[in-house]
Amino acid sequence: PLILQVNAQEAQPLRIPLNEPRLVVVGVKGYAGGYELLASPDEDITVSGRVHKEKNGRRPTIDFQKLSVAGAAWQLPYQSAVSDYLLHVDSLATSVSNDFRDVQKFIRQAKQEKNEQAIAEMYQTIVGHEYIGRVMGNYASLNNYYKAIVLQHKENFLAPMLMLRFGGNIDKTQRSLYDAMSDEAKQSYYGREVKDFVYPPSMLGNIAPTVAVLTRDGKEKLLSFTHQTNRYLLLDFWASWCEPCLNEVPNLKRIYEKYHNKGLDLIGLSVDRNLDDWTETLDEMEEPWCNYIDIDKQAILEYQVKYIPSIFIMDANGKIIAEKLRGEDLSDFIDTLFAE
Repeated sequence: PLILQVNAQEAQPLRIPLNEPRLVVVGVKGYAGGYELLASPDEDITVSGRVHKEKNGRRPTIDFQKLSVAGAAWQLPYQSAVSDYLLHVDSLATSVSNDFRDVQKFIRQAKQEKNEQAIAEMYQTIVGHEYIGRVMGNYASLNNYYKAIVLQHKENFLAPMLMLRFGGNIDKTQRSLYDAMSDEAKQSYYGREVKDFVYPPSMLGNIAPTVAVLTRDGKEKLLSFTHQTNRYLLLDFWASWCEPCLNEVPNLKRIYEKYHNKGLDLIGLSVDRNLDDWTETLDEMEEPWCNYIDIDKQAILEYQVKYIPSIFIMDANGKIIAEKLRGEDLSDFIDTLFAE
């Protein structure tokens, strides 16, 4: 079991059964913030120290920085890897801020004013090109640093864990990093998770599962796509906090406007945890298609969604004929469907 001690005066044991090492996030209900604790089976772990409450943003925050951990064998290696990576991130960001302070100030101001034209014109200047070059160079440097940290731990479960921690949207482009790991790392809990991203299971050819979702007014609805009246249906898994999802919306609107009257329908399925965040974003995006929310995450499990946006396309019988397409690839596929 995992035993957490809040402080020496008021010990509050928390017992969690573990079969293998897992990252546990310790938090306080009603507060933002959390403490990452890496626990293994049969460890008696004590967390001691003081926490600090702050009132920032929508919810008050708990600062867990001044804590110490005893009895967790993997805590120090994990914290060391995380600290090294974040220090590298901070170093690169600071160098850009120091050298391009005026450029970043201009971009922030233009975004507040929603003046995308001004930003585009700035990028065409000499200093704009220099700024873009630095940002892209830093991105490449950070990516290489991330890979190096993962490979340092390729013999154990920390490698796939760190991929999940820092790898962003893991996909098949990171297969070589996964392939370099030991069998022990691949067979760990986190190794199995990473495998589903780099070698994702396919839903192609399957009949789309029927799932229970919620409407905007909180009513439950069953989504079934068998024997639908439209020729094709596009199902978009997204979230209000997912920038790539929101960036895909203009493309989805173009597709919908072009083909809706020819037999294409579209449904958005949010994976948000907060109903208010979801509805506020819906109001901002003004999408003309139906939207629902997968509040209990049943749909994510049924469709084996590992990242968002995830888009599935079904025929009139509910058979999945395409998946995980975005941008130009999605547009080209839809064009091909209606050219037949």
